[in-house]
Amino acid sequence: MRPTVRRLTAASGAAAALLLLATACAGTSTPTASTSSSGNASSGYLVTVENCGRKLTVDSEPKRVVSLWQSNTEALLALGLRDRIVAVQGAYAPYPDSVAKQAEGLKEIGSSMGFPSKEVLLSERPDFVTGQVLDGFAFDTKQGYTSVEQLEQTGATVYGANLCKSTDSQSTKTWNIDSVKTTLRDYGTIFDASKKADQVISRLNAEEQKVVDAVKGKQTVKTAYFNGGTGHVIVLAGGIYDDLIGTAGGKNVFAKDSVYVSKEAFAASNADVILVGTFPGQDFATQKAFLEKNFPDLPAVKAGRISEVPTQETDSSISVMVGLTKIANAIHPGLDLPVPTS
Repeated sequence: MRPTVRRLTAASGAAAALLLLATACAGTSTPTASTSSSGNASSGYLVTVENCGRKLTVDSEPKRVVSLWQSNTEALLALGLRDRIVAVQGAYAPYPDSVAKQAEGLKEIGSSMGFPSKEVLLSERPDFVTGQVLDGFAFDTKQGYTSVEQLEQTGATVYGANLCKSTDSQSTKTWNIDSVKTTLRDYGTIFDASKKADQVISRLNAEEQKVVDAVKGKQTVKTAYFNGGTGHVIVLAGGIYDDLIGTAGGKNVFAKDSVYVSKEAFAASNADVILVGTFPGQDFATQKAFLEKNFPDLPAVKAGRISEVPTQETDSSISVMVGLTKIANAIHPGLDLPVPTS
């Protein structure tokens, strides 16, 4: 039997006619424990998790999984679920060392920044599809992709990992360091891998606590997270970026809804530290030289406090504590915390 999704209303428990994306999301400032239960389904398998304002009831263990974002794929691999994955969206960065071997040979559909078409995705006959958000992006029918409802009509479970709506990315309450832990916990429930999920989460918690303890009592440092650009400057702000910087003892100098800022605004930020969020194909030395040339009067530039923190390590992925530790070391000279392996 293929997994089915039962969407229940809070008032009546009856099946909803439409998929409602509520503001409650997978990621919260305090991880929301997965609500799981067992039942007497004919298969002997019945679990329920809350995801994006919905209750997903899975009545058989998923066997044909499609992951539509790399951080989701990494989480599945970290739980030892390689044999369940039939296809993934193209990788946008090298896989972390801890799962790189398992990632070898994964079938890629779409590209690193392009999702698979409806026909391609459905041809994989997935019984479980996990995307980064549930509105638009991988599920945008205007782009020729399969909607969440269309996938559910085939009997597939659709899970929104880390984020539920695209606007969630601005809020630290809905997208934060703990988001990946919630995703791991839910995957553990759905795939009967809770013991392994607890082990991974425990490691992440320990790595986070080391940073929290190390920066306790230190002065808050004004921090900018630069992500390229030659005309308007691209910055990373809001959501997990603010949470990482704040947890590491800094404060993002840009508002949570900032993406493109003028050179004048960047120069006026008075950032004491600049993090450079590189991605594959982007050279840190080139980005650093751009900052030094265009913003010579910024305190961070004058003091030479420009540090590389790849964007992959600040996604809600199993590498998030790598990014957190690098940010803490950049913000606090002499801290020199050992960077955990990814």
